[in-house]
Amino acid sequence: MFLLRSPDDAGGDAAPVQTRPAAYTVRDIGDGSSVNAVLASREDDSLALNEGELFEGHNAQIANADETIVFALRDSDLTEDCSTAVWGQELAAAVEAAGCTQVGRATYVSDTYFAVTAVFNLADVEASRALAATMVDPAEAAEGEGADAAVRGFVLAPSGADPFDRLGEGYSASDAIVSGHYLILVWVQPTSSESVDDRVSLAGPLVALSNVNDPLLRRVGWVGDGDTDEETDGADTTGTTDTTGTTDGAGATGAGGAGTTGTN
Repeated sequence: MFLLRSPDDAGGDAAPVQTRPAAYTVRDIGDGSSVNAVLASREDDSLALNEGELFEGHNAQIANADETIVFALRDSDLTEDCSTAVWGQELAAAVEAAGCTQVGRATYVSDTYFAVTAVFNLADVEASRALAATMVDPAEAAEGEGADAAVRGFVLAPSGADPFDRLGEGYSASDAIVSGHYLILVWVQPTSSESVDDRVSLAGPLVALSNVNDPLLRRVGWVGDGDTDEETDGADTTGTTDTTGTTDGAGATGAGGAGTTGTN
């Protein structure tokens, strides 16, 4: 596990930690979904993201269906300088190559978890898939299709203040969800976790947090002039595994596409 701290003390202006999750899974809801079809290209969805769209309304507080997990928004940032939202020179280059024009990041806290979300505005759905593949940890990537794409780096939280100064010290998991020309990343760590060996299923909070895609579902209606067929509370995908090959449970938001193997 790579973890690099800023020399600054944790606090309101603390720099984010350069780290990555213990488990990372790419989830693709497939070309047949309305999100991937209607929002396939930024040429068809040219209106820029805005802060109100990303961080207000439903995304100010995100919960699962029975509200047993409730995340409250804490920090947020929307920038056109996409390279500042990630660490690792190779990943920054991959973000640029994907045609990134915006990335919105946020931190969320609940009673038992803290989390990071990111929404990348990219050129098209293939750029989204390519960027998701680059964030597989190259040290753990299995040989085979896609392994050569992995580069060193990951998303930076928009804040390094407590508890995000401990991000990566405990066991955490992340899903990268291909959503048309957007790539959504959700990343969760239990507040009580003190070691990457404290393995627990984080399927529940990851699925809950994937409801951060609400603005994209609304865009499907605007751009496609109709309703989306996507669910907003985590319809299961199949074949999703975490870094050590054990199944981590439920899948990402959307019509049931197949997930891909994650690595740490």
